[in-house]
Amino acid sequence: MSYCRQCGGERRHSVLHEFTKTWSEDDAPIDGGDTWSTLECGGCSTITFAHQSWFSEEWEMTDQGPQPIIRRHLYPPSPARKFPEWGGDLYLSLLPEEMWIVGLHRDLYEAIGIGARSLAAMGARAIVDHVVTSRAGDYGSFEEKLKRLASKQLITETHADTLLAAFDAGSAAAHRGYIPPDQDVFILLDFTEALLDQIYLKPLQTKRQAEAAAALRLNTPQRPARKKP
Repeated sequence: MSYCRQCGGERRHSVLHEFTKTWSEDDAPIDGGDTWSTLECGGCSTITFAHQSWFSEEWEMTDQGPQPIIRRHLYPPSPARKFPEWGGDLYLSLLPEEMWIVGLHRDLYEAIGIGARSLAAMGARAIVDHVVTSRAGDYGSFEEKLKRLASKQLITETHADTLLAAFDAGSAAAHRGYIPPDQDVFILLDFTEALLDQIYLKPLQTKRQAEAAAALRLNTPQRPARKKP
């Protein structure tokens, strides 16, 4: 069992290749080892490289007695969260000069995967700041921009509060050395993706539904005209 970055959870994997190397000290009763493996997910066939290591002086007490602590890392690093299945919808929703948002959004997940939580918070702040400013105008404080978005009914007042909290956390990471815990980084990601959905994806979905409704009307047989008595 191993984490699959594509499926977004623990999945059964096949071991395609594996190499183990152990070591020991001649003048001390210590030893250790490393195992490198190439894994293939049984669900989606995604390939992952895994590295396990252990050291005889690192152990923990279990029901079976003392057991070595096995440290395990996956490459590419994967956060405990699946990337949203937006497909190309975000691309279709953005202006050409905004395409950098797609790359930065994916970078957030890669930063979380390697434990760079401050970088992830800064990246989320950059996206939130751009989206809000592009819709509210580049003047006034960030809180004032949020109020203008709310007055235009592009976001709710509750959503404005969450975005302000996200902006402040990202600012603290960028300017005050703040390293948010994992749970706060995922909250930041929730707020950022909710904004992208509200501003970009929902209008695209509404447009598609309107086009589908128009096509449906064209394909639907009309009621026959009633004959006058």
